[in-house]
Amino acid sequence: MSSGMLRIAAAIVAIPFFVAATILGDWYFFILIQLLIILGVWEALKLAQQKSASPQMILAAGFSIIWAGLFQFDLSFFALPVILIFLLAVLLVELFRNHGSAILNVSTTVFSVLYVALPMTSLLMLRRMPMELHQSDMTGTQLIFVVLGGIWACDTLAYYGGRLFGRHKFFERVSPKKTWEGAVTGFFGALLGVWLIRWISETSGYTFILTLPQTFVIGVFAGTLGQMGDLAESLLKRDAQVKDSGTLIPGHGGILDRFDSLLFVAPATYIYVYYFIFR
Repeated sequence: MSSGMLRIAAAIVAIPFFVAATILGDWYFFILIQLLIILGVWEALKLAQQKSASPQMILAAGFSIIWAGLFQFDLSFFALPVILIFLLAVLLVELFRNHGSAILNVSTTVFSVLYVALPMTSLLMLRRMPMELHQSDMTGTQLIFVVLGGIWACDTLAYYGGRLFGRHKFFERVSPKKTWEGAVTGFFGALLGVWLIRWISETSGYTFILTLPQTFVIGVFAGTLGQMGDLAESLLKRDAQVKDSGTLIPGHGGILDRFDSLLFVAPATYIYVYYFIFR
């Protein structure tokens, strides 16, 4: 089966689960995001091992679980103490490990959490935002779908746009196969994706929480920051000299390969919606 067909087949299997968990919310969505966080952090740590680092994998994964739980169970006021405890714990554990470079081990352990767990938690915060702002539960669902719709449309159209029209290299040092044509196609794909989510919601009888211009702002995030997130992960993989961050998803690679754009787009969307629309 070709790479393109594998990508499509994997999407057909995975997307319904993601959609169902998003609609159901509560524990279903929390467990899904927890799995993505743990697997993503683990992949980031494995990349670090390719550079002769010896990160504290169990501690990083454990903190990631606790971190996401703070925002799921309205305990975010403990966030700062938990971060401080984590940083101190990493240093204390490293005192007794004697595994190569302490600076490398500590920095890669902390970075994996900052890179994956913290941004991914933005999805939980977006999904639960209606509870904070006394909005309909559908509001959180719409916000998740508009982010995912923009990113997935951007990725898909960038991939096929690059294959069909790609001529001029885009960030060749980081990702030799990416082209300007693919990037531009992906950007407009993101705008199309967020518009489609809005249209589907309204034609299904739901009032969409965002105006059309506000929706397109998230489309711009997906079309620009999303592609930067993709490039950032490519930079890490290139330094680690691996093609994919993992092998979990056929045709896509690992969790980071599939959700790298979310690490940039989800936090930006949360900040935009929470502080500039609902405040």
